[in-house]
Amino acid sequence: MDDREIELIAEMHSLERFEDQSGRDGADGSLILADALTYAAGLAAVTHALLNAMDMDWSFDIHSKLLIGAGFGLWLCSQSLNNFRRLLPVWLRLLLGMRVMPETFEEQTLGARKRRMWTMVIAALLTSAIAVEFTMSDSMVTRSGVPFHIVLWCIAIIDLAVALQWNRLIGRSNQIEARPGGWQY
Repeated sequence: MDDREIELIAEMHSLERFEDQSGRDGADGSLILADALTYAAGLAAVTHALLNAMDMDWSFDIHSKLLIGAGFGLWLCSQSLNNFRRLLPVWLRLLLGMRVMPETFEEQTLGARKRRMWTMVIAALLTSAIAVEFTMSDSMVTRSGVPFHIVLWCIAIIDLAVALQWNRLIGRSNQIEARPGGWQY
C-alpha cells in the first residue's frame, strides 16, 4: 500500500466526521420556503384557470389548460420535494407516527439532494410559464397593489436561487472542511 492509497482511505473515513457543513441549515429553510411559495403559485394558477373556465360556461381555452398543467406540475414538484408525504393529511401522518417535515440535508442521499435541486429548476420553469401567462393576460393585482405576475417572477427567481444554493452545497458536501493552520496530529 503506497502513500496515495493511505491518503484516500484516510480521506474516506474522515469525510463523515469532518465534512464541510456550512450553509446546510439555510438550505433546509430556503427549501421549505421555496416549496411553500411554489405550492401557492400552482394553486393560484389552477384557481385562476378554473374561475376563467367557469366564466366561459366551463369551456377551457389553451391558456386555462396551460395554467392547469403548470399548476399540476408545481404540485408534483412540491410532492417530490417532500417525498410524496403530502398525499396524506398532516393529522393522519401524526397519528401514524410518520414524519411531517422533509428530510434535512444531512439525512438525504446524494441522489435525493440532486433530485431536489433539479426539482427546483423544473419548478422555476413552470412558475415562469405561469408568470408569462399572467403577464400576457389581464394582470391581477395583489392586496398590496403589486401585479401578480411580478410576484410569480420573484418566486421563479427564488426557486432558481435555491437550486443554485443546493448545487453549491452538493459540491461542497464531499469536501473536508478547511481548518485554519491545518490539522494537528
